[in-house]
Amino acid sequence: MDALPERAEVETRMVFPPPPKVHWAVLLGILFVIAILARLTVPKGYGILVSDLAFDVWAIYLCLWVRKLEPAAMSLFWCIAYVALQIASSVPGTPVPSNYGITFFAATLALMCIAMWFITVYVIRAELHFHYNVREPVGLYLNGVMTFFFSLFYFQYHLYKIARLRERNGNQPFYYQAAPLPLQDE
Repeated sequence: MDALPERAEVETRMVFPPPPKVHWAVLLGILFVIAILARLTVPKGYGILVSDLAFDVWAIYLCLWVRKLEPAAMSLFWCIAYVALQIASSVPGTPVPSNYGITFFAATLALMCIAMWFITVYVIRAELHFHYNVREPVGLYLNGVMTFFFSLFYFQYHLYKIARLRERNGNQPFYYQAAPLPLQDE
């Protein structure tokens, strides 16, 4: 009988780019400083937009990083659509004579912008779950409620820990937040 060819002793594994190694509190502090500077230096009607766009830069950066992990990831598309909608919703906020049609249009754009943000956040969450539980299994669990309230800061909290563990372990497998083992009868 023909013998099956032997597999190589060393299994080849894909090496994925490490997550952004920025502590969530540092990220929050930087965005807070940018928001204050935007309010102080940018004309009154556009300070909020500039500070929101600074937050969006991190969201786009995170989506680009997810895109490096999975080239078919859709979070970048949703994030860019969100930013475009956010800019479009700020245009009706410019000084215009009061008109119910413009007010209704601005309110509709604002609601669509909020919906688009949550779609973006939950798409990023799904892509992180897929990557860190299937492609590079470390047992990542992202709570839906925490994602809703803290979004990018919550992601960065976990990604920072994964980056530190990965740096410490090199390319060796590790478990970040594995589910508890079931109790066994003795």
